[in-house]
Amino acid sequence: MFRFPLAVALLLAVGLSACVTVTPNTLSPQEAADLKVVGLEVVVPPEARIDWSSAEDDYLRDRKLSQTDPALTATPEARAHLRSLATARLKAKLVRVLAERPPGTRPVRLVATVLLIDIPSAARRIVIGGYPTITAHIDVIDARTGAQLTTYRGAVGRKYAGQGVGGVLGDALLQSMGADDLFDRAAEDYAEGFGNWLAHR
Repeated sequence: MFRFPLAVALLLAVGLSACVTVTPNTLSPQEAADLKVVGLEVVVPPEARIDWSSAEDDYLRDRKLSQTDPALTATPEARAHLRSLATARLKAKLVRVLAERPPGTRPVRLVATVLLIDIPSAARRIVIGGYPTITAHIDVIDARTGAQLTTYRGAVGRKYAGQGVGGVLGDALLQSMGADDLFDRAAEDYAEGFGNWLAHR
């Protein structure tokens, strides 16, 4: 489903977010290396801005609902479904990146809060363009004391997606052959950025 006014607003928001500097990791390299992640929570609050037409279309199709009534994807159930789906898929990417870290000795919990999910539809990429984008921040919390040790803020996960008619068709072909979809591309970029930040790379 393609909602041009919302799409434009989200593109502007993404453009502004790209100007934000990522906060530095206030832990020293030695302190960061000694972290042992014992918990990971991903939160997509109701106020997070989500534009993810393909997931909305899947939701309607699975429930045999009309795909021409935008009100059906604005219900609390539909929005909760999108938040749950985004939570699981971003968490999977973060878990994969964190699994590559050597385990330390200081237990910490990570709480990732998603602010924006913008997964442009094929129609938008043909008409005005757009790239899959995820914006979030991650708090690193001492598991014993509950103290916040450092925070990853200002980061944007963004990846290439085919533009125009030819690019959209080519992208669809690649996905049919097993390439990541647009959400997973942005989520992987975000997760890898966090892993590099945490490791002071």
